[in-house]
Amino acid sequence: MRRRILAFMGFGDTHGDPIELDGRPCSSTGIGTGTGSTSPPEASTAAAATGSKKRSKDDFDELTTVVNGKKVRYAAICKYCKANLSAKSSSGTGHLLRHNCTAKKAHERSGQVQSVLKYGPDGKLLNWQYSPAVARTELCRLIARDDLPLWHGSTDAFQDYINRAHNPKFIHVSRQTTARDMIKLYNDRKVNLIDALKTDVSSVCLISDIWAGKAKEDYLSVVAHFVNSKWELEKMLLGLRLIDGKHSGVNIANLIATVIDDYALTDKVFAITLDNASSNNTAMKYLRPFLSGYLGVPTPVVPDTPNDDDLSTIFLHQRCACHVLNLGVKAGLDPVKAYIDDFRTAITFLNAYNQRIAAYKSYCMSMAVRPRKFGVDMDVRWNSTYLMLKHLLPYKSTFSVFIKTQYPLNKDGTPLLTDNHWIVAEKILSFLELFYESTVALSGVYYPTAPLILHHILRIARHLNAYENDPLLRCAVVPMKDKFLKYRREIPVLYAVAFILDPRAKMRGFNRLLVRLSSLFGTDYSRLPIDVRTKLTKIYNMYESKFSDARLRATHHPAVHGSGKKKMASGDIYDDDDIDGVIPSPMGRRPGSSSSSPHALSTVASTSELASYLDSDILTEFDEDFNVLSWWQKHKLTYPILSLLAKDVLTVPASTISLESTFSLAGRVIEERRRRLTPDMVEVLSCIKDWELADTHLQHSVEEETNELEEVHENMYLDVDDATEDEG
Repeated sequence: MRRRILAFMGFGDTHGDPIELDGRPCSSTGIGTGTGSTSPPEASTAAAATGSKKRSKDDFDELTTVVNGKKVRYAAICKYCKANLSAKSSSGTGHLLRHNCTAKKAHERSGQVQSVLKYGPDGKLLNWQYSPAVARTELCRLIARDDLPLWHGSTDAFQDYINRAHNPKFIHVSRQTTARDMIKLYNDRKVNLIDALKTDVSSVCLISDIWAGKAKEDYLSVVAHFVNSKWELEKMLLGLRLIDGKHSGVNIANLIATVIDDYALTDKVFAITLDNASSNNTAMKYLRPFLSGYLGVPTPVVPDTPNDDDLSTIFLHQRCACHVLNLGVKAGLDPVKAYIDDFRTAITFLNAYNQRIAAYKSYCMSMAVRPRKFGVDMDVRWNSTYLMLKHLLPYKSTFSVFIKTQYPLNKDGTPLLTDNHWIVAEKILSFLELFYESTVALSGVYYPTAPLILHHILRIARHLNAYENDPLLRCAVVPMKDKFLKYRREIPVLYAVAFILDPRAKMRGFNRLLVRLSSLFGTDYSRLPIDVRTKLTKIYNMYESKFSDARLRATHHPAVHGSGKKKMASGDIYDDDDIDGVIPSPMGRRPGSSSSSPHALSTVASTSELASYLDSDILTEFDEDFNVLSWWQKHKLTYPILSLLAKDVLTVPASTISLESTFSLAGRVIEERRRRLTPDMVEVLSCIKDWELADTHLQHSVEEETNELEEVHENMYLDVDDATEDEG
C-alpha cells in the first residue's frame, strides 16, 4: 500500500525503476514533479520516448519525477485523447507508436480541404488543379471586362485577398507581365475570330465612326455585323485606331482599309454604314474599288459620276438612319431653344447649393410630394433633352413655385418659368416621344433593323404632318420636316429591298407603302416599284451566278411550321387600312404563321426563286416572336439563292448608334487611372471587352445605353439613403 501511495505521489513506481533523463544514475528517493501539459501538438517541448519516431515525440506530453535530485520520466499523455501511457524503459516505446488515437485522426481530417471538381469537355468530372497560366489569363479578362488598371493584379492587397479568400498558391505578377499577357490574349482571340469569319461567315456589314477622347486623341472604330452559322446576328469590334492628323476622307479610308485587311475581309464586305459627314463620302470613293470583291463590281478610283446601276453604289455605302433623325430633331429644337435654356437655367440654379436642395426637399415633403433633384441635358444628345423634360414635368407644381420664389425675376418683372414654358414643354415631350422610340428601335444589334426603316419613315412623316399646323410647335415642325424631306424623300434601294424581303410585305406591301408616302411627301413614286424590282433582279442574278452550288445542295423542300401560339392577324399591317400603331416591333412581335408553306413553293428551283417569292401571297399568319431572319433560315431550302441575298441585306445595320457603346467603352478605358495607356493597348482592352460581351450577347446595346441615360435622371430622389440605393 505504501508503495502505491508513493508511486501515486511521484516517490516511486510499482512497475519498475524510473528512467533518468540526463543519462546519470539515480536513486529510488526524491520528490515527484509533474511536467505534463494539455497544450496542442505545436506546443510540445519534449520527446515522449527517447529514440522514438518524430510522430511519438510530437503527439505526447511527458510526466517526470525527481529521483535522487535528477529528473526522470515515468509516463506520457496523448495530446489528443489525454490517455496516460507508461513511458518507462521497462515498458518500451513501441506501444506509444502503436497507440491508435481516433481523436488524432479526427484532428488531421479537420485540416483537409475537399477536392474541387470541374466538368471536362466530355462532361466528365475532373479534379481542378491550380494553373498560374490560367490565373494570369483570367486576370486579363477581369481587367478588360471591369475597366481596371493594368496594375490591379500586382498589388499586395489584391494578392492578400486572393490568397486568403480563394487560393493560397496565387502569386501576383507585375504590370508589365500583365500587359504582355493582355496582348497575348488579344492575339489569340483575334486569330480565332479571323478563323470564324473565314469559315462560318459569308459576308459582313461594317459601321465606322470617329470618337474624340478627353486626352485630345481621336479614335476611329470599325465594327462588323454578320450572321453566324446558326443564322444569328452578331456584332464584333474589329478595331479602335488612333487617327492622327485631319479627319480627311483619305485618312479615314486608309484606317478602315487597314482594319479590313487585318481580318482578311476585303472580299466579304457587303455594305458599310456611315454618318452623313462629307469626309465619309470621300472615304467611300476610295474604298469602293477596294471593297468591290464581294459584289464583283469594278469601279474606277474616285469616280466623278458614280454609276447608279453599280451594285457597289446601290448597296455598299449606306447612311445612318438615326443620324438623319438626329439632324431633323436638332433643327426642330432650335426655334424653341430659348424655352429649353430656361429649364436648364432653373435646374442648374436648384443644384448649385446643398442648402437650396435641402430647402426644395423640405418644400416637397410639406406638399406630400416625393423630393428629387433633376439632371441637365446634354446639347449633343437630344434624347437627353427628352428625358430631362420627361422627369421634370411631373414636378411642375412644386418646381415652378420653388423657382418663382427663389430665382430673381427677369428685368420685365416676369418669373424665369411661366405657364407658357410648361405648355411648350408638354408639347415638346409629346412630339419627341416618337423620335425617341424610332431611334431605339433602329439602333438594335441582335435583330434586323434594315426592314424597319420604311415603317418608321412612314410613322415620322405622318407625325410631322399631324403637328405641322400646331400653333405652338409649327416653328419647330416646319424646319424639321424640311430636313427630313431633304434626306428621306428619295428612298434608298437597300431600304426598299429589305422591306420587300420581309415576307409580310413583298411587292404588294411595298406598293401600298409608296401610296401613303406619296400622299404625305407630295412625291410621285409610280416608277419606283419597277426600278426597285429591276435592281433587285440584277443583284439576284449576280447571286445566282456566284452561289449556284447552293441550289444543288437544296435537294428537297420540307414544310416548315412555326412554334408557339398562332392566330390570324385581325388587321394586317400592309392592308389598305391605316397602319399607325402596328408597325413591327424590333423582333416583329405579331401573331400567326405563313399563308403559303414551302410545299406550295416547291417548284421554285425550276423557275425563278425571286419571281416566285414576289408573286406569292404575303405572310398573314405568324408567331408572336416572329423574326424575319429566322423565317429565311427555315425557308433556305425553298429559296437557296434568295435566302443568301436576304441574309446579307437583313444584316445591314440601319444606324451607327451601336458604336455609342464602343465609344462609351473607350471612354472608360481611357480614364484618369489609364492615361499612360498606349493607343495599341487601348485597342487591345476595348476589343477584349467587346468580344467577352459578345460571347454571351451582352454587348452594350442602345437599349442599355438609353436605360443608363434614363437612370441618370431617374435615380435622383432625395429621400433615398446610400444603404437603400445599394440594396436596390
